[in-house]
Amino acid sequence: MKTILRFAAISASLMAAFGQDAFQLKDGDRVVFFGDSITDQRLYTTFAETYAVTRFPARKITFVHSGWGGDRVTGGGGGGVQVRLARDVVAYHPNVVTIMLGMNDGRYRKFDAQIFDIYSGGYKQIVKQLKTALPGVRITAIQPSPYDDVTRAPTFEGGYNAVLLRYSDFIQELARTESLTLADLNRPVTAMLERAKSTDSAMALKIIPDRVHPGAAGHLIMAEQLLKSWNAPATVTSVELDAAARRAVRSENASISDLQFGGAITWTEMDSALPMAIDTADPVMGLTIASSDFMDALNQQTLKVSGLGAGKHTLRIDGEEVATFTAAELAAGVNLARYHTPMWGQAAQVHALTLKHNNIHFARWRSLQVPLEFDKLRDAVPAMDALDAVETDLIEKQRAMAQPVPHKFELVSGDSEFKSAFDGHDLAGWHISQTNHHGKTQAWKVANGVITGEQDRPGHGGILLTDKKYRNFEVSLEINPDYGCDSGLFLRSNEAGDAYQVLIDYLDGGAVGGIYGEGLKNVKGYTPNWREVWKNGQWNQLKARIEGDTPHIQVWMNGVKITDWTDTANHMTDGAVEGMVAVQVHLGNRWIPGGQHRFRNISIRQLP
Repeated sequence: MKTILRFAAISASLMAAFGQDAFQLKDGDRVVFFGDSITDQRLYTTFAETYAVTRFPARKITFVHSGWGGDRVTGGGGGGVQVRLARDVVAYHPNVVTIMLGMNDGRYRKFDAQIFDIYSGGYKQIVKQLKTALPGVRITAIQPSPYDDVTRAPTFEGGYNAVLLRYSDFIQELARTESLTLADLNRPVTAMLERAKSTDSAMALKIIPDRVHPGAAGHLIMAEQLLKSWNAPATVTSVELDAAARRAVRSENASISDLQFGGAITWTEMDSALPMAIDTADPVMGLTIASSDFMDALNQQTLKVSGLGAGKHTLRIDGEEVATFTAAELAAGVNLARYHTPMWGQAAQVHALTLKHNNIHFARWRSLQVPLEFDKLRDAVPAMDALDAVETDLIEKQRAMAQPVPHKFELVSGDSEFKSAFDGHDLAGWHISQTNHHGKTQAWKVANGVITGEQDRPGHGGILLTDKKYRNFEVSLEINPDYGCDSGLFLRSNEAGDAYQVLIDYLDGGAVGGIYGEGLKNVKGYTPNWREVWKNGQWNQLKARIEGDTPHIQVWMNGVKITDWTDTANHMTDGAVEGMVAVQVHLGNRWIPGGQHRFRNISIRQLP
């Protein structure tokens, strides 16, 4: 077996090296994204950055996002094009520059030859100036992203996107004659819009809500096209096992060790890359992904296991249940990038840091450098230097977070151990506490698969408890609370509501996912950094695990672990080591009148 694993590891290294060599961005590259408001949104650009950082964590590639709303080939609100290029591109000494201009250049009207001549001449001049100022620079010319004439009727005959396509054809020819890399961000995105419209016309409207500026889902497909132009590999990792032969068949971009076949198949896996953390639970993102080839083209994290017995098999990673698959599904191969694995959560944290460092750079550039350029303030330069240092720290943290770590895989026979604790129809299996100090509000309702809790009169709250008690367990649920209302998820609760509480304090100064001792003495709580993974006004997936007589509590928010806390002792009333699960409506003014907390898809997995 050790010989087979060594061979698999060598094959993986060779295949991974081949894929890495094809990708155009190399160690030490500095990339500047130059463009108009669509680049200024810092969405397709940050997706592309996070892909590079997570797929090639050993490479140090620097990214600068220099889009400015309203820009044309002649410049705009940030200054003329000569100023923009000198200050916002050349000053960073990049060896890779992307250019996306055209949306504003066509002036949102029918094709005009004179206007086009200004665009084509200006674009050629930009390329010439960059090549002169940055010898050897690798330029990616981006064909303009679409004006949405798909989900809405064109505003004039033929539509504005047809004008942009004529501009795109010019870019294509210029790329050929000037030896530029070419990225088409128009036709593939338009094709995706057409498929999305045929599936859900109302939801498709939200992909590019104002016809010009895509939301995150549209930008993801734009990033895909840019990455494809850079020969980005599809594979994150690929592992294949043969349960019948009790061996590893192959691994790509990953190494496996401690492979054992018995009552369960277990192994330790060290990946060389992370997946893109795409939240398909968001309805717009889900529709967009389903209407594109993004997962197949750029986000394949394949696990294939042949030779399994018929029936269902459940995959756990680091003790977390990922999903249950049939033997046939595993034999064909499942894409783990579609699931909230620990690797997915790690990648989500990398992307959060990508956004943070870009926000710092944006503040430095747009709030200090440009507006204060001629004011000659004594402290302006030190202030910018300080922000540069903060950004550098964030980039270092981003790169450190992108480094893969080993994970323990376990594939066991049988269905998921998560059992539904709420049938979606009524409150069977639950009851309202009659002794909780918050009150005994009767305003718990069930409709459309959702439990809603609110005060039945001002200031009067309460808790809703499971009839069943649990000791060591995980509870998974989705929450969508109104802002300004204080709630919680109670673990090992007694009838009065004494419990370890996972906070859902969605109000000023509150926290979601932290730990608090509800009615418990001497519990020093914990407040996590939760806002960077929280989705305002949407459903959020919350999972909590409690185990041990001295409670060890972990909390995941939307697939990202945000809390890992162990008490100093068991502080439960009377030393209890089991109790009910409960959700809360807070009493008093920590609840906006008429506000609601919503809970759905509640399931519980008992642990040993």
